Amino acid sequence: MSILRDLGLGINGSVRAFRFVLGNGMGWMFLVPVLLWILLASGGVALLKGPVEDLGAALATRLQIPVETASSGWWANVKTFLNGASDLVLGLILKLAVAYVLFILNKYIVLILLSPLLAYASERTEEILTGRTFPFSWSQLMKDALRGALIAARNGILELSITVGLWILTFVLPILAPVTFVVLFVISAYFYGFSMFDYVFERKRMRISESVKAVNDRIGAVLANGALFGLFMKVPLIGVMFAPVMAAVGAAIACAEDRSHVTMDASNGPTLQP
Repeated sequence: MSILRDLGLGINGSVRAFRFVLGNGMGWMFLVPVLLWILLASGGVALLKGPVEDLGAALATRLQIPVETASSGWWANVKTFLNGASDLVLGLILKLAVAYVLFILNKYIVLILLSPLLAYASERTEEILTGRTFPFSWSQLMKDALRGALIAARNGILELSITVGLWILTFVLPILAPVTFVVLFVISAYFYGFSMFDYVFERKRMRISESVKAVNDRIGAVLANGALFGLFMKVPLIGVMFAPVMAAVGAAIACAEDRSHVTMDASNGPTLQP
């Protein structure tokens, strides 16, 4: 029953996050991720435009159907048409592939670069809900942000490694494809939720090993938060705009309302146990 209760906490926190953000003067935070995403996407496209076009031209040259200079007639015209069409299709495929890769990379890069904002959003949420204040400090915020960035990078590498391994296994045993899809979604949800909950645990000065234990003790809430985040992130642009802040705020709400892991500290009010 504990995991079901935690699932409810995770879902409730994520659902309440949007209204909470707007109702507490934090709506400006939604603008930062989309501006960052646009800058990264534009920069990535501009940076890769030349290499992609060169690669497309090189591949198109290798795939050209030979057409004799002196030849004419309908067959020569067909080969000329096919060569032109192949250039167009190949260029389109390469651009779509690059766009897809940029979309995937942007998701992780945005999470890493947004660490200062997400750390602050999580902290501000806990202050509003519990009344416990955290004196603002640029140095501490940067430490929290660095920890968040490292966790996001760590989780991204682990998720990518597991994903590659599972897809290799699925390639060998195609019958596992439906199971692989479900497992990968759960793994992705776990790592997304881990990143968001760790902002709370970092404020409690937990080491990463302690944070891992705290995450696993709340696995239902973590999975719910990460699953909703992952689904929302699939909505182009809007997902990037709202999902990161809502997930960080949702995790803080879930932790603040999780009384099974809270003890009272006479000087600082309610505190989380690992």
